Formats: sequence, structure tokens, C-alpha cells
Amino acid sequence: MGGTKRRPYGSTARTRQMVLAALGVVKVATAGQIRQMMCPGTAGAQTVRNGCLDLGRDGLVESLGSAGRTNANGHLVSEKLWNLTGPGLEAAAAVLDRPVREMGGTARGAARSGAKHAVKVTDTLLWRPVRPCLRPRRTPRWCG
Repeated sequence: MGGTKRRPYGSTARTRQMVLAALGVVKVATAGQIRQMMCPGTAGAQTVRNGCLDLGRDGLVESLGSAGRTNANGHLVSEKLWNLTGPGLEAAAAVLDRPVREMGGTARGAARSGAKHAVKVTDTLLWRPVRPCLRPRRTPRWCG
């Protein structure tokens, strides 16, 4: 790992911003889902995991639960669920250039319980391509 004292997992500022932006929108996600949303060309989710771990050390994200999935070989795999903390919600609002009052909550309860519904909703969002909205607004938003 190429870390430093400040960033022991070696994540870049860009990776941390992508994690904050993704969690600011979907609230609860696995590292694999965040990778598919924000950097689908990468081979694996380790870069995102490192970003989550560094953000966790800064108190901006946390992992309170895990989600079970079946992998390509038919085996059950458990993945950490990541969600924002209170300060993380403020940081995500800054990254997304939105007021904190529009951001919603941190979804701590959903993450603790495995967030089955939230994981399925995020999977559905990943299935459908995302494009920028064409409607003029005060701040840019994304439409499905």
C-alpha cells in the first residue's frame, strides 16, 4: 500500500470525492457499487475501498453493516456497506454543490440492517445508464 500518515490507504483526493458524491446520492452502497457508479472502467473495487477506509479514518463515512451477494460462481459473498456520517453528509453536499438541507439523512439504520432494499435500488440505478438533465436548474442534477 502506498499510504502516508494522513492517508494510510493511499487514496487520492479524486477517489475520496467520488465516494462522497456517490454516497451523497444513494446514501448506502458497497464499494463495488460505488466503483460501478463512479469509475466503471477500473478492474476492481480496491481503489474505492481504500478511499472509503481513508474517509472512515477522517470520520466522514462508516461501515455499520454488510450485504450478502451471490458471485459468478454461485457462492455467497459478504460486502461492507458504506454510508455517510453527519460531517460526511456536509462534505458530500460541498462536493455535489448542494445545500445540506436538500441532502436527506445518513441512512445509518438501513446500513445496520443490511440495507437490502437500498442495495437493490442502487443495483437498479446501475443497470440504467445515467445522463445529465437537460432542464435548466440552479445547480446541475442527474436524471435517469
